[in-house]
Amino acid sequence: MKPRKIAACAVMAALLIAAQYALSFVYGVELVTVLLLTFSYVFGAECGALCALVFSVLRCLIFGFYPNVLVLYVIYYCAFAAVFGIVAKSELPKFLCPAVLAALTVLTALCGIFSPPVSALYKTRLTVLSWLLFGIFLSLSIFCFTAGKSQKSRETVSVTALAAAMTVCFTLLDDLITPLMMGYTREAAKGYFYGSFLAMLPQTVCAAVSVFVLFQPLKRALTAVYGGTRRDI
Repeated sequence: MKPRKIAACAVMAALLIAAQYALSFVYGVELVTVLLLTFSYVFGAECGALCALVFSVLRCLIFGFYPNVLVLYVIYYCAFAAVFGIVAKSELPKFLCPAVLAALTVLTALCGIFSPPVSALYKTRLTVLSWLLFGIFLSLSIFCFTAGKSQKSRETVSVTALAAAMTVCFTLLDDLITPLMMGYTREAAKGYFYGSFLAMLPQTVCAAVSVFVLFQPLKRALTAVYGGTRRDI
């Protein structure tokens, strides 16, 4: 890997850490997804995975070295970067977009109808968030099949849907790794799974909205950087 690519990875890793720290005090709001997604999309899977690895390790200096969190971040974000680096060079978005949107729309509708068995204090919040996500994915589906006829529009909708799906996968992976590494009992693991919905739903809303709004501007900015140094990379 050429020096300028390594430098770009270092700068983006620093931006990821800064963005996570700055928004760590706001529940359910993050920009790591859209930043890493766009960087991997423009610079490729190799750069994206390297940036994700550096970010996953160095963030421990701020938030602490928790083995389960470190393993979760390394596995998920490296895979996340690889997925979007590969998707950028393939025709997959054209085929993935309708299927992913349909699956997410049905899933969120089911979550709104059949709320997880949590306390009454959280049931209303989960139901509202589920229907909010349902509205977002339904709107994206309508946009995809009607107004989103241009290549740029369909690209935005595709990466938004995939980013939302990957955000759900982040929580599901956490539901697997944390109970295993921390030695939870079966009942404790089940409680952890249902409790994770409180983090998953607002994070998925944030990921969908931030990617839909910021993906194209960030892509133009990073493409200008990449294009300006292409001969040296």
